Amino acid sequence: MRKNNSWVLYIAGRFGTVDYRGRSALTSLLSALGIAFGVTALIVVLSVMNGFQMGYIESILEVSSAHVRLSGTQADLDRIRSLPGVRALTVFTESQTLMQGKYDRQEGVLLRVIPANVLHTDAGFASSVKMAEGSFDIERPGTVVLGYELARMLSVKTGDRVSIIAMSGDSTTDLFPVNAELTVAGLFRTGYYAIDSTFSFVSTATGAAFSNAAFSNAAGGDVDRQDNPDATMLAAVKLDDPERDARFLALVGERFPLVKAESWRSYNRAFFGALRVEKNMLFLLVVLIFVVVTVNIYNGMRRAVYERREEISVLTALGGSPRLVRSIFLMNGLGIGLAGGIIGLLSGLFISVRINSVFSLAETVVNGVNAFIAALLLLPPGQEFTIFSPEYFYLDSVPARIMFPEVLFVFLFGVLSAATASWLASRTITGLKPAEVLRYE
Repeated sequence: MRKNNSWVLYIAGRFGTVDYRGRSALTSLLSALGIAFGVTALIVVLSVMNGFQMGYIESILEVSSAHVRLSGTQADLDRIRSLPGVRALTVFTESQTLMQGKYDRQEGVLLRVIPANVLHTDAGFASSVKMAEGSFDIERPGTVVLGYELARMLSVKTGDRVSIIAMSGDSTTDLFPVNAELTVAGLFRTGYYAIDSTFSFVSTATGAAFSNAAFSNAAGGDVDRQDNPDATMLAAVKLDDPERDARFLALVGERFPLVKAESWRSYNRAFFGALRVEKNMLFLLVVLIFVVVTVNIYNGMRRAVYERREEISVLTALGGSPRLVRSIFLMNGLGIGLAGGIIGLLSGLFISVRINSVFSLAETVVNGVNAFIAALLLLPPGQEFTIFSPEYFYLDSVPARIMFPEVLFVFLFGVLSAATASWLASRTITGLKPAEVLRYE
């Protein structure tokens, strides 16, 4: 036995499929199913959570805050535009306004003035702003594009007119503009309620028409740029890689010391900090779930060692070292972990990819059961059940994004937790004495 250790694999397979009385090893099956269920649930939860978080983050970075915000002169901004790693640079300005729609409905609105050709110069902005009605056409004077939820609160649609009653600004801004009426050219949706309910966009020419050219100066108006080339302007910078914002800030600080720069990390510190805490707590949940599974496998393996003490003693008496005998249970646990991990991995990826179909199937089954019970009891049909009702949730579908490092972490954690539990449980083998165990056999 010492020269050929292939018997270890045979015994490990035998122990994993048959218990000490020759019956099927139900404990191993249940342990594998427990790991499979845990891996499946965690992959699906992480994928859906990533879908929501990444959707919100992309909407904020591409529409609201950008990757880096700059404040400087037009000459410096033009030179920064040509720096390596810059995907797009958009000069803009914004103002808090009070907007009035139909039926004298009024809402606080963030009015942002951007170049009319922003969809052509900023591909990230164009992909994030999805038009629900009309088009993103702000080239025509006096037109505005509103967030979908904002338009709903103002009771307006494409083609209607809204009025700017008051607006914030500096000494050059008319706080109560006269005849500041705009025609709604389109309604956009980003999927992030905070943006869809507060943002509106107009062109540079439209903004300058009712704000004493204050917007023209800040958003790159040709007239004010020539009259005051040293005027301070705001710019939103999109990088090829937003994770390299620190390197870009250092480069701007070195070459353009008069330009103020702020990263998306500091600009959205509170929101992204909350998302980070939420993600860390979810990973803590991952650890706790697998700790429970590990404890169950550990107890099952300890019981298996005790029940198979006669077989272990026979193997030891025939020349098997305690290390090889322990490796039998280690491979048994590793097999349980691999079986459960692979099943959970495949099912988790499948459900994540088809998450909306799974929810639709669940809704169909629940509504079918409700309809059957109502017909059986002669009750009137009730309201249809929806998991994510639009009345309570601001979404059309459930997003899911699969992150390979997280999926690999969950899979390896599930496999290694079973192997670790088996290794710890098999340590009692070293305390067995074959002569005492086999004395009365």
